[in-house]
Formats: sequence, C-alpha cells, structure tokens
Amino acid sequence: MDRRTLLKLLALNAAILPFPLSADTAKHLQNKHLILIELKGGNDGINTLIPYSDPLYYRLRPNIAIPKSELLTLDDQVALHPSMSGIKKIFDAGELAIIQGVGYPNPNRSHFRSIEIWDTASKSNEYLDDGWLDTLLPKQTGSLQGVVFGGTYGPLSGMDRSVIQINNIQRFLNQSKRIRAQIYITGDNDAMVHLLQTESEVRKSADMLSSYLKKKGTTLKFPFKKSNFGKQLNMAAQLINSNIDVPFFKLSLGGFDTHINQSKKHAGLLKQLSDGIFTLRENLIDSGAWENSVIMTYSEFGRRASENGSRGTDHGTAAPLFVAGGTIKGGLFGTYPPLSSLDKNGDLVYTTDFRSLYHTIAKDWLGASSRHIQAFPELSFFDTIQEKAFSK
Repeated sequence: MDRRTLLKLLALNAAILPFPLSADTAKHLQNKHLILIELKGGNDGINTLIPYSDPLYYRLRPNIAIPKSELLTLDDQVALHPSMSGIKKIFDAGELAIIQGVGYPNPNRSHFRSIEIWDTASKSNEYLDDGWLDTLLPKQTGSLQGVVFGGTYGPLSGMDRSVIQINNIQRFLNQSKRIRAQIYITGDNDAMVHLLQTESEVRKSADMLSSYLKKKGTTLKFPFKKSNFGKQLNMAAQLINSNIDVPFFKLSLGGFDTHINQSKKHAGLLKQLSDGIFTLRENLIDSGAWENSVIMTYSEFGRRASENGSRGTDHGTAAPLFVAGGTIKGGLFGTYPPLSSLDKNGDLVYTTDFRSLYHTIAKDWLGASSRHIQAFPELSFFDTIQEKAFSK
C-alpha cells in the first residue's frame, strides 16, 4: 500500500474498531437498538427538571428561574422546562423514565475527566481505557456493532473493528469509494496486515451502510429539524428503519456549558433535544422499531444550584437523565436532591449513582453485566422482565 492510499485511508471520517459477543448476548441484541445521546458541556438539570414547589429554587436563581406559569408540570413537586413539549408528550404516553439526581461520589468538575468517568463507568479516582459497553461482553470478533455520529467513541471505546465513526456520512461514503485497489492480506509485517485489514473493513462497512440507506422505504415520514443534531437523528432513524442489525448508536448535542446568559441558549438546546427525540419516536413507531429501541441521554455533570454573576451557571454535579422507549415504564425514578442540603461547593448531592442506570440497561435490555456496574442496584424502568423483553 503506497503513501497516497494510506493517506486516503487516514482521511476517512471513520474508524473500525474487536467487539465482544457471546452467542446468547448476540441473540438478545438481535434487532435491538440502544441510542445514546450525549449532552456535551454539562446540562443544567435544575432548569431541565425544575423543583418549582421549592421556594429555594427562585431564591437561588433570581434571574434565570423559569416562571411557574410557563412550566410543564409533571406532579406537585417538579416540572419540565417549557421548551420540552415533545418530551412531555412521551412522558404522558408512559414511555419516558426520568431518573432524578444522577451522579457519583467525589464528583469531578472537569469536562474531560468527568465524561471519561461516565464513559468508562469508573470511580472518580480510577482510570479505565474501555467504554462501559465494551466491558459488558466477552471478546470476540464480530460484524458492525455500533455507529458514532460525530464526537468521540465514549461508551463504545475499545470495540476494535466493530464501531464506525462518521462525522459526515455522505463524505464517508464518497471517500470510501476511492479505495479501490485489490487488497491482499498477507506477509510478516503485523502493522501492515492490520492496516490492510482495517482498510478492507472500511470498504465493507461503507458498502453495507450505503446499501441500507439506498433501500426503498427508508424515507422518513416525519422530518427532523435542520441542524447538525437533526442530521444525526435522521441518519440513525434511516438506518434503524431499514432494519439494519446494529445495536448501538451514539449521537451528541453540544453547547450545554452555559456560563453566560444561559436562559435563551439553554431553552434552544432543550427544544432541539425534545423535538428531536419526539420526532425520532414518531419515525420508529411508524416503522415498527419503537418497541425494539431505547434512547438514553447523559451529560458529564449538571450545573451549580445558584446562578452566577453572568446570568449563567457553573460546573456542578448531579442532574436528571431521560430514558425513552417502547418497553420503558414511564414516570419519575429516584429522589430529587434537596436544594436545602447542598454540598460545600453549593452543588446538589447525588441520589442515584449513574452505574445503577447502566446496570439496569445492561441487564434488562442487553442481557449482560460487568464488574464495574453489577454491584449497583437496578432501577425498575422497564415494563417487562428481562426474559420477556429479550423475546421480542
């Protein structure tokens, strides 16, 4: 392989990374989809799921608190931000679980370190290389198992040769066509053989994705809003509706690091998230894939309880997460961290460890577990027991 061909390979917006699948787990995962949405920057959970009945909320946030008259109330304690009407509809349909106060002990307020903790399901003083999804399953080379639309591999890190990362899918498909030379995987040079194998996998995966996207009937009935996040959702929905057997999709929505003039920006981001998830649900219902899909949001941390001097919020700790799907038992889970019992930094004290969420999804949806998460108690946000869910 000459230098020009190598540079073409490296220029691709993709990387195929050995995914582990036992026979039982592979069967459980068949036609199932876990869609992870990372809220990059640290979402302000207090203005997402709002403790409107607590007077402290309005005292701590005199400028950025949401007026009671505008809230989308869920019960007599909490409400959703007014921009989240789509999410509210899914909640009212009983297909959205809101997990309150999600965090971990000894929280880290660095963007890079905290998201690393979330991605690997590690302790705050523990450094792991592989994503929490990779640690669930025994090592075994398999077919394409995940697609990452922008951002980093995150929870899918470590899945060698089975995850493809795409920042621009059309560019990826176009560029991959340029690698046309016949590939002979032979020789004593392990590094060269690995490169040739990777090049071959890029081509094969691009061909597979292209064939699924060209299938008749993959045009979506419900269009997504025009944005980078909308494009990610659109591509995920097209692939899932084309009956592609890929269990994991990772998307990202950035901009949540709202230190300055938070209100308008945060409202716009929550609307993108809410409208996007609602439209994704509509398309998956239309294709019959909703019962086999689970959507989970996450972010590296929440924001501080009190607003700062710039009408924004600084890095905090715990925040709510959303889990939606056709087999999800809707409602509020866990306990909202009381504003009257903040830590010494003025942050919420977490009430639900994020690894409990991972353990629940791993066991009840994926049929697997790992030592990093199995010690944490399960949450009860699936409608059915594990065996029934797996049989669908």
